[in-house]
Amino acid sequence: MNRLNLESGDMDKIREEFPITKEFIYFNHGGTGPISLSGVRAVDECINTYLHQAEFDIEEYFRRVDRARSMAAEFIGALPDEITFTHNTSEGIYIALINLPLKEDDEILVMEESFPAVRYVVNHNLPYCRKVYAPFSRRDPLDVVKENFNSRLKAVVVDFVQYLSGEMIEIKRLGDFLKERGIFFVVDAIQALGAVAFNIRDCHVDFLACGAGKWLFGPTGAGFLYVNKESVPLLKKRHVGWLGAQWRSFNDCQKAPPLYPDARMFELGSRNIIGISALSANMNLLLGYGLENVARRISMLKSELRKRFTARGCEILTPEAGFQSGILTVRPREDSRAVYERLKENKVIVSLRSGYLRFSPHFYNTVEEIEKIFEVI
Repeated sequence: MNRLNLESGDMDKIREEFPITKEFIYFNHGGTGPISLSGVRAVDECINTYLHQAEFDIEEYFRRVDRARSMAAEFIGALPDEITFTHNTSEGIYIALINLPLKEDDEILVMEESFPAVRYVVNHNLPYCRKVYAPFSRRDPLDVVKENFNSRLKAVVVDFVQYLSGEMIEIKRLGDFLKERGIFFVVDAIQALGAVAFNIRDCHVDFLACGAGKWLFGPTGAGFLYVNKESVPLLKKRHVGWLGAQWRSFNDCQKAPPLYPDARMFELGSRNIIGISALSANMNLLLGYGLENVARRISMLKSELRKRFTARGCEILTPEAGFQSGILTVRPREDSRAVYERLKENKVIVSLRSGYLRFSPHFYNTVEEIEKIFEVI
């Protein structure tokens, strides 16, 4: 897959990849990301293949899967065999938690402010474990874990970026602390990947789950789970199926190859090759611009939003200090719903969440768009 060389100053070329810019001022990537033209081309390739020959040639099918797996690995600094494809973040969290070697009365510490994707999986799929919810907001996550540490604690589950406030937790020190004590670390990263540049090798994480539908430009129904290769020997082998095995052809399905000895074993059956191909193309687009450049540009746009909302005396929920995500959440002086509806009527798309307006710009957005937003406000 050829990589576009997107110079940071060539914003017109970048915005051409996102036709939504011709219809809306779109600041809602923390909700749903618009697919890029690169992603659309990848989808069209798949559809045309299904239209004209029903399925991919087997060699091309595996090339496509391998290429996407390598792309996801490059995106976070992992190895390809540490990536397993999923349909969404929830599935990734589910795979992580049901494979932990937990016993009755073991404890799982969960970030109280986590998105329902985490809470539903924890509450309804681990009946034999004790779940402890603790507030992490505006606190050092290491302090939270230390306060709840005991001999029964076997796993910690957090959102890398809190979906409402945009608060981003520092996971390196926490991961190091947990690794030293043999405690599994599970991270929901859907509000981080595509907006935040980081390398998984810089921090100890056992599982990191994300879906394509937000900062990675979609489509929904595709995602991936990182499974640390050092953790695999300790895990149960649940949520495995026939495509978690080392097939390279299907000419003789009576000769069943062994499961992959790594993250790939968790790919249960037929993959969403359309979604995976689009996700791969979108990640390639972001890598072409440079993940550090993406993060810097989003941070610049967030700073511009913060400055203008501060000047208007608005309440800003998102912390100004510490690690920064792509989200800025504010409560305007006027009723939030009224402002939200006025923005929507003027084709400005943001999220209304718990009485706040959540702005989540991406790297193709501009300061000129922010100026237009404030003309409406």
